[in-house]
Amino acid sequence: MTTVVLTRPQADSERLSQALQREGFQTRVTPVMTIEAIPTVEQAPAPSLSDDALCIFISANAVRCGLPQLGPALARSPDLAVIAVGNKTRDALAAAGIQALVPTRADSEGLLAMPALSTPDSRDVVIVKGEGGRELLASELTRRGARVTEWACYRRCWPEVDMSGLTDISAGLIFQASSGEMVSRLAELLAGEGQADLFQSSIIVPSDRVACLAAEMGWGQVIRAEDASDDAFMHALKQHL
Repeated sequence: MTTVVLTRPQADSERLSQALQREGFQTRVTPVMTIEAIPTVEQAPAPSLSDDALCIFISANAVRCGLPQLGPALARSPDLAVIAVGNKTRDALAAAGIQALVPTRADSEGLLAMPALSTPDSRDVVIVKGEGGRELLASELTRRGARVTEWACYRRCWPEVDMSGLTDISAGLIFQASSGEMVSRLAELLAGEGQADLFQSSIIVPSDRVACLAAEMGWGQVIRAEDASDDAFMHALKQHL
């Protein structure tokens, strides 16, 4: 039986693992990344939110780590527009009583295609995100005339991970990698342990951009999911098998 190797942070991987097991799949939870809130002493002050501002949450982690400081301002400005990058992020906001718009495609390109962001002119746009990441959203909104503030409230950490147990799995492996950073880290870990032969396994990624990166790194079969959501991953997996 094929084993699906889940590489996202522990809680995300455990949730998806349970869903896959209910569908009859065998899984191996192997997080290659953890998420940590940036300590207050290291963090930039939370941005002010004017009544006509637009606030974009780039992930559910941005909601979890950012709302403790931004929540009161959002509550004081009920007409302030809020956008979530995808359904999971929208649901996290809804649990806190905040309604958000969602693009049809859960990434920066999808956000930029939204009518609300087509002509921001001189509008204040606050992007709530993690450290690093892509610059496409901020740079393009700035080009369109928005006054953009990026506020990082969490960071991605890359622990050392023992990948040796994967060689004990006799059946085929299918890896999950939900971002370009995770593709790179996964490749680094496998190569560092002399397991480059596992690059012949399949890997499921969330976009054409990440698929190109995986192919350049030598992955044998790259499968593109519709986006980085659990549902999209499961659909791509079932279609592949």
